[in-house]
Amino acid sequence: MIAQAVAWKAPLVLTFSAGPNAALLTLPNVGLWVADSNCEIVFASEIHETLGTDGSAVTVDVVKVADGAALSTGTSLLASTFNLKSTINTLQKRSLSPGTLAADRSILTGQRIGLKFSGTMTAVTGVNIVVVLNRLNRPVW
Repeated sequence: MIAQAVAWKAPLVLTFSAGPNAALLTLPNVGLWVADSNCEIVFASEIHETLGTDGSAVTVDVVKVADGAALSTGTSLLASTFNLKSTINTLQKRSLSPGTLAADRSILTGQRIGLKFSGTMTAVTGVNIVVVLNRLNRPVW
């Protein structure tokens, strides 16, 4: 009984993994989760196996989106996006250290968290993203 009463306080870990670049080409923006309670993002990381080679920026952002809105219109939860042209197999992290995450880290009940890709994803492969959230109140199931 006690375990159930406090289990909601455990961090939520959202993961995304895309092996071949075809997955990124056909699903340019990806929904990860719909908030069942108010939450706060505390950490995000990204790693990729093959870097983007397009002449323009190739990035991915963690965004929050209101119900009924497209992921492409989402508000960034990060102070800076993940660069998919950075060194391969090198972890990029965003944590709560000053300036790393945007001031507005809150996700309200009913909002969605998603990934917003930008640029040409043709060469990018092996993208893995982890987003960690803390619940701010007990969810209503």
